[in-house]
Amino acid sequence: MNINIGEFYERVLDVTDPVLVQKLVSMTELRSVEKKEVLIQEGQPASYIPFILSGIFRGFFLDVNGRDITDCFGFQCGDPVMASFSLDAVATVTIEALTDSMILCLPMDEVSRLLSESAYAVQVYNRFLVGALQRHWEIKNALHKQTARERYQWFLTAYPGLIDQVTHRYIASFLEMSPVTLSRLRSEDRGRCQNGT
Repeated sequence: MNINIGEFYERVLDVTDPVLVQKLVSMTELRSVEKKEVLIQEGQPASYIPFILSGIFRGFFLDVNGRDITDCFGFQCGDPVMASFSLDAVATVTIEALTDSMILCLPMDEVSRLLSESAYAVQVYNRFLVGALQRHWEIKNALHKQTARERYQWFLTAYPGLIDQVTHRYIASFLEMSPVTLSRLRSEDRGRCQNGT
């Protein structure tokens, strides 16, 4: 993959300060990630902040019965793949790659130092936190205030194309429904499309 890292920060992450862009470029590492590779392990501190260049990731945890629960998906270029809100906290979920992927990594210690030196860097970081909280509440509202059909329709809109790229067991877990329910909803959708309704 051919990428101009400076342009990534300017265009994708909307960092407008050229001095900050140069500092970020100087500390950036590009890394390829293989399908099924664990990027961040639940309960461990993260040593870097990854941003998606390409690929699909999911965050998951095990519930009290040992069941694998999908908590989140990351798939858009520029999405930070974080497992906690705070830079110095341990990961609350495990992050794994669902496809071969490419990420851009910023070392956590250097980012922390940058945040202590630059008010603009803090503004950029806060923008990411606000975006993450907005997504968090959107997901909460969808999962807890909508019917199974409405959750399914919301997923198709909020995560375009993922229904055909991700194991349906993971999607069903994320949407808090059984794989059988998800399969039924998909079949009903296909039936509607064939009937033109």
